[in-house]
Amino acid sequence: MSKYEVTKSIDVRGEVCPVPDVEAKRVVKKMKPGEILEVWIDYPMSKERIPEGMKKMGHEVIIFLFCDAAIASNNQIKPVRSDRKIPDLLKEVIDRGGKVEICGICMDYRGITTDMIVEGSNPSGLPELAALIYESDRFISLMA
Repeated sequence: MSKYEVTKSIDVRGEVCPVPDVEAKRVVKKMKPGEILEVWIDYPMSKERIPEGMKKMGHEVIIFLFCDAAIASNNQIKPVRSDRKIPDLLKEVIDRGGKVEICGICMDYRGITTDMIVEGSNPSGLPELAALIYESDRFISLMA
């Protein structure tokens, strides 16, 4: 692929467990190397379970936090609910062998410094994201 174009898109907003997870796995199984899947979700638990499911399917999991998603890497964020502490969930991904990359410019713009981010995550940039997309056998973009 010469451009980074979404080749498949699914919209599972409004769906709850297990529909978003099952649908993402179903589509990924049919994807060819180099294809990009965009998943529109609003069910919070699927944002955790879809990457875990991909790992169980034998795929490497790399999460790239871009724009406002960079805020999720801030360990100093106090969640409204204890089950929504996203930095802890990102740390679990890292502890299970996944990687978390964060747009460095996005961090700077939002006042996030390296001492504030999840241990094991890595400030990165758009060239690294482009390489990640290019080198991945499959790429999933989770949209909210």
